[in-house]
Amino acid sequence: MPRLGTAIASTILSLFGAVSLVGVDQAQAAVLHYNFQIENGVGDGSFKVDTSSLTGIGYEEAFVSEGILNTGYTLPDYFEGSKDYYNLAGFGVLFDEGHFLGLQGSRATYGITDSIRPLDDPDGPLYLRVRDSSFWYIVSTSFGEYSQSEHNYMNYQSYINDGLLISDAYILYRRSWSSDVPVSYTLVNTETVPEPLTAGGTALALAGLSWLKHKKKMAA
Repeated sequence: MPRLGTAIASTILSLFGAVSLVGVDQAQAAVLHYNFQIENGVGDGSFKVDTSSLTGIGYEEAFVSEGILNTGYTLPDYFEGSKDYYNLAGFGVLFDEGHFLGLQGSRATYGITDSIRPLDDPDGPLYLRVRDSSFWYIVSTSFGEYSQSEHNYMNYQSYINDGLLISDAYILYRRSWSSDVPVSYTLVNTETVPEPLTAGGTALALAGLSWLKHKKKMAA
């Protein structure tokens, strides 16, 4: 019986060690805090990413838990999803052999707003519909953003009679585009988190030792 107990204890401790090693090899188990800067005064931001799922082998992707891009511009409320347009949550974070490469993701939105120029306006009366769209992306160390504003002018009387936008007096397009602007990143903080596999191995070993003590009491 002593030999059997020793063998069981050795097996449990060996298993604990193996599980612990797996946890160390396959999980870096850290929440990384990054700041980033987009050159030419375009903007900056920050984000957090949990890297516990990474193995450090090949190309891998973790995901932003919280983060924000700041450009100094707030979209008007009539844009769809304007509040989340610069939210980085869910964006990918790329790694190669465990080495940080940068963010990967994009956002797109659009908005429509209507207004009427009154009769006493020098350019009135006109019905005006503005269609706006905006799109931005970030891929590792490159940033780009595109926006377009399409102004549709109609004769006001035509709009009232028909009830529909069926013809345009003229269309004015305004576009802006920033492409391949460099992005730099700075690691500002690292939070270590418990590795679930290591914790499981510890629990297994403690349970095994408790069982051995119970058997010794029963034998006495």
